[in-house]
Amino acid sequence: MFKRSIINTIIQVVGKGLMVLIALVTTAWLTRRLGAEVYGKLTLISAVFLLLDAGADFGIKIIGVREMVTEETEKGKEKIFSQIVILRWILTGIAYVVGLIMIGTWSSFETVKLAAVLSLTMIWMTSTVGSLEIIFQSRMRMGDKVIMDVLFPLLFLVIFGSWKGGLGLEGVVVIYLVARALSLGYGLVAAKIKNFEWKIDKKLITHLLAETWPMGVYLIVFTSYDRAVDSMMISHYMGVKEVAWYGLAYKIYINLLQPVYFFVNSIFPLLSAKKGSKKKLFNWSLIMILGVVSAMIPIVYWLAPWMVNVLAGPGYEPAVTALRWLIWATLFSYLGHLFGFTLISRNGQKSLLVMGGVILVFNITMNWWLIPKMGIVGASVVTVMTEALGCLLMGIALLRTVKK
Repeated sequence: MFKRSIINTIIQVVGKGLMVLIALVTTAWLTRRLGAEVYGKLTLISAVFLLLDAGADFGIKIIGVREMVTEETEKGKEKIFSQIVILRWILTGIAYVVGLIMIGTWSSFETVKLAAVLSLTMIWMTSTVGSLEIIFQSRMRMGDKVIMDVLFPLLFLVIFGSWKGGLGLEGVVVIYLVARALSLGYGLVAAKIKNFEWKIDKKLITHLLAETWPMGVYLIVFTSYDRAVDSMMISHYMGVKEVAWYGLAYKIYINLLQPVYFFVNSIFPLLSAKKGSKKKLFNWSLIMILGVVSAMIPIVYWLAPWMVNVLAGPGYEPAVTALRWLIWATLFSYLGHLFGFTLISRNGQKSLLVMGGVILVFNITMNWWLIPKMGIVGASVVTVMTEALGCLLMGIALLRTVKK
């Protein structure tokens, strides 16, 4: 089974490699055709709406995989999946309403209301994609997930690249919506969903909520300090151009985290299963993760100026320093992914929630102190410290579960 996880990870890494190549071209076109001002607005909208995506997911994707893996009957799996979809759509509706309220009341959306409303509709498709990922991951069919994931940016690139003439922020968002809808169509066909029931099972829904709410609140908290707080504070204290510079560096940083995310995603069903040598799996995973991140940090640090120049060209030089700080956060983030998913496999999501609250307070406080003094470099330094704190807290919590 571990061999199958490695294969699934390789499939995802190859897929992510394609996505990175696509992202290189897409980001280069977006930064040049939109300019730093408009690109900064796009980055801000994306960062804020990730919070709504986290609320719509509410930890159901991760916990859903665990529930389906531990369920032994096919009929039981189908029933669980049906209730997962229904619950996700209910939460998506709530998140959508919250998003509309934010757009109507928050001054930062004043000049981009149409683009923000269009972007908000993406949440419905993202929710459905997340439900399909539960099927692919629980059944170890990561190839289908990768195809669906790659199709989205590829279709965007093709449509965006072939568009002639001017294209504003609203036009870019519309192309994103079309690309997501087409990639979602493939996922629906590949999932081969059978015996889906729209009837609500109150007992099962209640059970799912009881299992997911700690993880759900944690994801909202995590997304706040991981994606939204820094961009919002940079926009408030420095301006949207600085958001664009930091957003570019952070985009590279996030892409560097994808291999470990894919890997822990692949081994998560094995960590959650009732059988198998989980300790051996964890130890080998830890060795592999440390090896990869140790080689990656010096390479990216050295290549940072070239990477920023290729992606954005002149005018984005401040992103280099930000990236060189952010690369150190990958060490703690890689370890944190393994620690966090292992905790969830052992029903430790409630402890993650407590940690998330502590980390959020720390992140907001440090960003409030350092961003006005150091700008995007301060935000980058805070990211490193935040990831280090999170890794430490999860490591301690994991050791406690082992002692039990």
